[in-house]
Amino acid sequence: MGGATAADYAWLSDRWTDGVGTTQLCINFVRDLSPADALRRIKVTSGTLGKFSVAAYAAQGGTVLADTGWATKYVTNVAEPLSLGTAVATVFATVEDSDFTFWLNERLITTFGLYGYRYREGDDPDRLLADVRELGLYGDGYGENPIASALALASRATGVHLSRAHYARPALTGSTDHLQATW
Repeated sequence: MGGATAADYAWLSDRWTDGVGTTQLCINFVRDLSPADALRRIKVTSGTLGKFSVAAYAAQGGTVLADTGWATKYVTNVAEPLSLGTAVATVFATVEDSDFTFWLNERLITTFGLYGYRYREGDDPDRLLADVRELGLYGDGYGENPIASALALASRATGVHLSRAHYARPALTGSTDHLQATW
């Protein structure tokens, strides 16, 4: 196995962590879609303002969506259109919950809590097992940085790499308020 490591994504995990160590993030890695196409698939109009929003960053191999309202986590019908003909991996973390989800061509392949891999579900829940083990997510998830490890797993699963340079570039942004209303 090879590919992204937790060290490669520690900066992104830190970016979404406050001064007391609480991480709140919803990051989606989407293979082979441009930022504009990814937003179009989830019916977000670039440039719109609202209480909640999503930023779409061009990355190597696709797009990374950073969601400030977590609509892409809670609205189940969003993962399906994002994954049509491609793949999407989501890493979600709050003080109450944290999980990883991988969709491939409108099929939920695997989903599991970062602190409970044994409770995984999906059509092929162990497809990423070798990477899960290598990244330290297999046991109880209490490794050095399970969120950074999950972000690395999302990168490996989709083939999308978000560097600091990609993240520093302007992103397409738009309101997800209309998606919030559906859950």
